[in-house]
Amino acid sequence: MATTIRVGTRGSKLALTQTEQVVAALQAAHPDILFETRVIKTTGDQQSSVPFSEVGTKGMFVKEIEEALLAGEIDFAVHSLKDMPSELPAGLILACIPERADPRDALLSSGATLAELPEGASVGTGSLRRQAQIRAYRPDLEILELRGNLDTRIRKLDEGKYDAIILACAGLERMGWAERITERIPIEISIPAPGQGALALETREGDDRTIDLLRSLNHRETAIAIEAERGFQAALNAGCTVPAGALAEVRGSVVKVLAVTASVDGSRILRTNVEGNHSEARSLGESAAKKLLAEGADKLLELLSNEP
Repeated sequence: MATTIRVGTRGSKLALTQTEQVVAALQAAHPDILFETRVIKTTGDQQSSVPFSEVGTKGMFVKEIEEALLAGEIDFAVHSLKDMPSELPAGLILACIPERADPRDALLSSGATLAELPEGASVGTGSLRRQAQIRAYRPDLEILELRGNLDTRIRKLDEGKYDAIILACAGLERMGWAERITERIPIEISIPAPGQGALALETREGDDRTIDLLRSLNHRETAIAIEAERGFQAALNAGCTVPAGALAEVRGSVVKVLAVTASVDGSRILRTNVEGNHSEARSLGESAAKKLLAEGADKLLELLSNEP
């Protein structure tokens, strides 16, 4: 009798596509195993019309899936890594991080780049991190709230509700929609969220069968970069709703971490970078956070937490 592995995921088109791609890779390596996908609705999905900053739940796109893992209802979960809090629930581990797609933010418009958008043009994004960095670069633009699944957001652009919108390059690539990207926004303008472009395969500690199965997809350089970015996230205590970003680049034996935090209105923006060896990845991310905190990032985050 064939072994059945139950896979948990959100129900959006992007989440299902990502999960299908992971399952296809595992199936190719293990044709004797049956994979069963289970869709789990998360807090973030249930409150899809509410701005990210108002949902107020760390792990709003993963909590219910992790509960299903801990209850033994699924064997592993496929997440967008940027949705994950820096600390995992007791009993769960990231068993595998596959090779990352393009981590940059993407501008979608009728053809104008970010620099070319006319004064006062409306730009849609639900991310405080993106809002802050775009306002710092183009304070004349009108930044509007944008929620919904990837296809919903693109439809709103096509309906003329925005002059441009900002999404993640990786999601568009995985959906086969890369041709919609007008500009891959340079890192110098917008540092992505920790983990952006990467997937996380999460399972239970001690489930050696599933851990061994998943580790065949692990990508070493991506895993090192993610370790640094999650170190930054943890040290800054920054969830996915905070205007902060970090990107680690692995070049040979060197890891370089670029990090940012900003006021939501873009009037104050703090950037830093640190570099070191692979073995120092997490501590490098922590060091980047400490440098920003020493420069006043704690005051920016405190202001955010005090806003009504």
